[in-house]
Parts: sequence; structure tokens; C-alpha cells
Amino acid sequence: MKRTHRTLLYAAMLGLLLMVFALYLQPDFLRAVADQVWACF
Repeated sequence: MKRTHRTLLYAAMLGLLLMVFALYLQPDFLRAVADQVWACF
């Protein structure tokens, strides 16, 4: 894999991780996820 492709892949992965981290900073989102997980049991 070329260096530019690898760099773009790492940048995309970092962006995705930052978006997920931003979601977890919102308490309403955490509550909704907890309610959905609890509903499975």
C-alpha cells in the first residue's frame, strides 16, 4: 500500500474515533445507549 493511501486511512480512522468520542461526551447519548443495552435483557 502506498504511503499516501496509508496516511489517508489513518486520518479517516482517527476522524471516526474522534466522532465516537464526541458522542460519548453527550450524556443524553450515553443514556440512550444504556437504555437500549438494558432492553436486551
